[in-house]
Amino acid sequence: MKTTMMKTAAMVLGLGMLVGCATTDMSKLEADVANAQAAADAAMKAAKEAQLDAATAQGTADAAMKAATDAADACSERCGRMTEKAMAK
Repeated sequence: MKTTMMKTAAMVLGLGMLVGCATTDMSKLEADVANAQAAADAAMKAAKEAQLDAATAQGTADAAMKAATDAADACSERCGRMTEKAMAK
């Protein structure tokens, strides 16, 4: 009987320690998950900002390309007229 009580007491003590450690580890795990979620949210925000910046840069590049194309067309037309005048002389 004494042995059974000792085994039961040891088992209850061991189980209590295990539950206590599990609770501590669970709290740490929850904190780690919360930190990981915060990091993921920050990364997602940064990615969205980068995407917006890239879209703005693309718009600027498109406008610059159009201006360059228009300028090249105007220059080509002017050069063509100048060549025609030179050939006519």
